[in-house]
Amino acid sequence: MQLLLPYADPTKFLRELITKYDFSLYDTWSSKSVTLPESIGVGFIQLFVKNDIHFFRGIWDFNQPTVFRSPDPVGKKGLIDFRISGQDQIMHSSALEGAKRFEWEITCVNGIRFFIPEKYFTGSRFELSCRFEACAHDPQIKQMIKQLFDIPTDDFSNTMLLDAKLTEFVFYLIRSLSSAKMGPALSDMLPQRRLDHINEAHSIILSNLNTELSIAQISRSVGLNECDLKRDFKKIFGLPIRQYIIQQKIELANRLICENHLNFAETAKSLGYTNVKHFETLFKRYYGEI
Repeated sequence: MQLLLPYADPTKFLRELITKYDFSLYDTWSSKSVTLPESIGVGFIQLFVKNDIHFFRGIWDFNQPTVFRSPDPVGKKGLIDFRISGQDQIMHSSALEGAKRFEWEITCVNGIRFFIPEKYFTGSRFELSCRFEACAHDPQIKQMIKQLFDIPTDDFSNTMLLDAKLTEFVFYLIRSLSSAKMGPALSDMLPQRRLDHINEAHSIILSNLNTELSIAQISRSVGLNECDLKRDFKKIFGLPIRQYIIQQKIELANRLICENHLNFAETAKSLGYTNVKHFETLFKRYYGEI
């Protein structure tokens, strides 16, 4: 079975659960709740909307293997997603862990989902991605996750407490992810000479965002073969080098559009893209809209 639902619009998300999949709706304290129809399973989703932040607590068990897929691209409307399973209480994020599509297997779930606009965090999407693992293992964050799952779900009179604790968690998540240390020290990951080569490659990339720079050119410039460059660059910066270059161009494009008021065609041209449609596709994949 497949559930095809938007995630970036909580109102539409609820409406389609009701109209397409026959979920039943009822109000609870400061939230909307839906329950699965008996024909497909048992369980509920309790949704909280706080202006442009929304999150939900859900426990369900479908009668057959079920997959959730969203037509919304990862990161639509600048939303950063966070999902936590009650089984292992480990936090994950499609937006920050590099997922290409917003989907996962959901047959039997005891979990919590948060959707928070990127604007509330300090740092670029890349910086948030680098910080994410440290944030997910922050002792205070892990303790708060445990507290969330300790709140009984068999009585909706606990909704007031759940609402308060989920909101508190959002506050600490934003603060932690905005300041988390970026993983292990680089010197622990590579010999200093190799690290110098990778840092030089990084500087070359940032200095040439207005051109089409090939990996072969970067490799020759820093004196590393392409295989070593690609492997070690990903180890340090968390993304394949080509994907990192595209990401940096797109983030620069967004700044040029927002701060310098350039139109999209001018921005694409200034970054070395002759095919504006291609760059538009990349931009939409990253930000969800123009």
